Amino acid sequence: MRVDFLHQTRLFLGLYEIEIAGHCKRLLSQCKTAFDIGANAGYYSLILAKYTGGEVIAVEPVNENISEMALNLGRNAYPITAIQSMVGAFSGEDTITLDQLSLDHFRPDFIKMDIEGGEVDALTGARDLLNTHRPHLIIEVHSQELEAGCREILDQYGYYITRIDPRSWLPEERVDDYNGWIICEGSPGRR
Repeated sequence: MRVDFLHQTRLFLGLYEIEIAGHCKRLLSQCKTAFDIGANAGYYSLILAKYTGGEVIAVEPVNENISEMALNLGRNAYPITAIQSMVGAFSGEDTITLDQLSLDHFRPDFIKMDIEGGEVDALTGARDLLNTHRPHLIIEVHSQELEAGCREILDQYGYYITRIDPRSWLPEERVDDYNGWIICEGSPGRR
């Protein structure tokens, strides 16, 4: 990846969001395909492709991020498909659902999601996928209400959910007062 050392030194050193690294490795060892929802410049897309050894769909709505992701993906030979779109509860002109993505491409075994508050809508648009395939998910949450909404949906499908707080040592600067991740363990391909 191209690295801007002024802003991405932690990424280069392997310290970026290290709180979830072990969970990613553990869950990805059981997975063959993945979606990176809110892919930004493709950092997690590359990680997902490396650890699954399979296909990855990277979804990002922002033009500048898509351009940077294209540069980063072009430096690697992983089977990653970038899609410029928002992910939500309904498919439309600029929005696609997770159910539609899985119909158009494949059913992912793992989903990483960080879409700045749109996670409940994205899960609402994934009811068939959550019901029939039950992929593992790691979701970044930005408010208590957002976390509660995600948990409410995932509880309906029998997910085991663990909350991970940001580290207190060498903390990363976060724009939200409430921030963290929920690790959502499903059973990909088994219902």
